Formats: sequence, C-alpha cells, structure tokens
Amino acid sequence: MPIMSILLAIILIVLLVFIYKKREETESNLGWKIVGYFWLGAFAFKVNEMPLPLGFLLFLLIFRPMTNVKTKKRSAYLGLACFLILYLISPAVERELFERPRDVVAASNNMFQIKFTNDWRTIRDQLKIDEHARLVYFKSHYQKNGLIDRLYYYVVSVSEKDSIYYDIHFSADTNRYTIRAEKIGAKGVEYGEFVEASRFFEVLDEVQVRNLSLEQPFVGYTLRFDGERIKNADEYQQKYVIQGKEIKTITNDQLPTEGYPITVCGKGEPYELPTGSGLSNRCEANADFFFDD
Repeated sequence: MPIMSILLAIILIVLLVFIYKKREETESNLGWKIVGYFWLGAFAFKVNEMPLPLGFLLFLLIFRPMTNVKTKKRSAYLGLACFLILYLISPAVERELFERPRDVVAASNNMFQIKFTNDWRTIRDQLKIDEHARLVYFKSHYQKNGLIDRLYYYVVSVSEKDSIYYDIHFSADTNRYTIRAEKIGAKGVEYGEFVEASRFFEVLDEVQVRNLSLEQPFVGYTLRFDGERIKNADEYQQKYVIQGKEIKTITNDQLPTEGYPITVCGKGEPYELPTGSGLSNRCEANADFFFDD
C-alpha cells in the first residue's frame, strides 16, 4: 500500500476517535454509528465517470439524528472531506505531478553525431516508458553540418486502459530533451500498428543520418517520420530502401509492401514571406527512405 494511503488511513482513524471522544452523550453502539455516518458521507456514485457525493446528499436529505447530533454530523462531514480528497484533490495532484515537464540531457546537438538509441533509452529509463512504446511522429530541422535547429517527436505507450502520450522536444540552447506525459486511456490503442520507437532509432543509428542525403547539397534539411506504414507508391518521389548500413535506389515496382518511409527534405536559402511576417525556407527536393520492422 502506498505511504500516502497509510498516512491517510491513520489520520482518519485518529479523527474518528477524536470525534467519538467529543460525543455529547452516552449512546449504545455509538462507535459503529460514527463509522457508518463517515462511510455515508464518503460514499460516491459515478455518472459517466463523474463521481458524485451521493451519500452526503442522502445524509442532508434523509438522515435526521436525534442524539449526538453534532458528533454524527462531524462524522458525515469527515466522510465528505474524504470524498473530496480521494476523488477530486488527490487525482488533480497526481495528474499535476505526472504531467510536469521533465528534462533529460542529450548526448549531442548534432544529427550526425547523436546516438539516438542511447538517448531514447535514457529517456525511457528515467520516465519508465514501456520499451515497446510506438513512435507517432518525428521531425528534425538541421543544418548541412548536422547542427540541430529544432527536433521533436511524439511517443505513445499503448495499453487498453492507461495509454500514455509523450511529447518530447529537444532544445539546442540547453542541449536537453523536455518531456511531457499525458494519460490518454484507450485512445492509445489506435497507435498499435505504428513502429516501435526503439526500432526507428535503431535504424537511424545503423544507417547514419548523414547518409540519408539528397542528390545535391542544400543549406539545411528536414527529416520527418509519420509513424505509419507505406501508403500509395505514387506519393513518394526519390525512393530508397534501407538495408542495414546500405541504401539502395528502388523504383515503384520495387517498393516494399510492408515497412515505413523516412522523408528527407532539402531546403534552400531563407526568403522573406510575402506577408512580411518572417522568413521561410521551403523544401526544394524530397527523398523517401524505406525500412522494415
């Protein structure tokens, strides 16, 4: 039993004993009655997963104690306080603690030098993420020398009851990953067919990002992974297949029937947006690199 649950039980027992000692008059079986009023005040009824203090409402509407009135009211109100702690305060505190951002130091700020598997394993171990968690999306903007401008990805730990969504952002300023977790419940099951994050990072480490290149050099690059399996072959432009450390050019009829595409986009020099709202550098060439699970 968690320490907090034990402490709460001890505090409740002490308070119930205190209420009993403050009774107004002698009454047979008063101790059991005090416990009964406490459980009545704490009784909850759920409507669409929303807990309602039905027991306390019944106490207000129906129960009219004739003896030890203050004692029994105190016990019922203590039950209501317990209801508020268990169903409102405690879940809110637990959710706040669970969803608080946590930082993990990165090994490098260069796409050509990062050991993705090691970084992912460090994040996974520190946050106790399921080793079979699925990668939903990955995107990195980096310069031609590999320095990262921006990198972020989303991972889901899949379960029918308590799936967890992880938002992972890398900061080039601090050289750290900031991770935010959110419980999404059964909605996570829909990501069950996505690739395991560990497999994706294993592929990046083996083939090396610097080798996922285009036919000509560019000022910067974007590497994107959508998590899903291969779609229509006509959606892809330059096509390659990753086989261990090797990269081979393929045609439409050689496209694997299973597997996942990693898209690399080459960017030109930044240019002023027509609206005057800032700079942009659009993709000038794309290539898709396929790997299997």
